[in-house]
Amino acid sequence: MYLSGILMKRLPLNTLSLKRFMLRTEAIKLYRNILRQLQHLPDKSQRKEIQEWARADFEAHRHHEDEEVIKLLIIQGNKQLEELEKSIKIAK
Repeated sequence: MYLSGILMKRLPLNTLSLKRFMLRTEAIKLYRNILRQLQHLPDKSQRKEIQEWARADFEAHRHHEDEEVIKLLIIQGNKQLEELEKSIKIAK
């Protein structure tokens, strides 16, 4: 117990908890998957528009601290990614 207290004192104040780290990893994975799907769009202007929208959406929600809110945003983002994938398949 004492050893863990010493280790906690040595960690920087802005160190993420394991849960927050995992949620952050999921959010980054979602963003990268969106960008990968955009590569399948033939129209460059449409690709850029959706990329800017995704970036703005992620930036708008960057401030959230509540893990439940973050989980819900990731679920919502995954649903939107599925819709994007379906739309791209239909367009081909």
